[in-house]
Amino acid sequence: MPRVALQQLELEVARLETPTPPKRESRRRRDEDGTPAERLALSPDEASAVLGVSRDYFDEHVLDELRVVRRGRRILVALAELERWLDRSATRATVGRT
Repeated sequence: MPRVALQQLELEVARLETPTPPKRESRRRRDEDGTPAERLALSPDEASAVLGVSRDYFDEHVLDELRVVRRGRRILVALAELERWLDRSATRATVGRT
């Protein structure tokens, strides 16, 4: 039997870097100069915060008077609709006057 020469193998240990996922392009609306555009609609939570009332108060006293967009379980309240509601609901203050 022929003798086989044994060769010693050298192993090099290299650190593997964790791959970073590619950055997704934002789907948010942007103006022509690339800055984020103003939002056109809000969720009910955001709309109640903008009005300065609790979500419970918003649901009970405001939501029924607004035109909203419903898609599945999602509800959107247009900013213009909130402004319209405020304008229609506004009255002159008479508190403390006799």
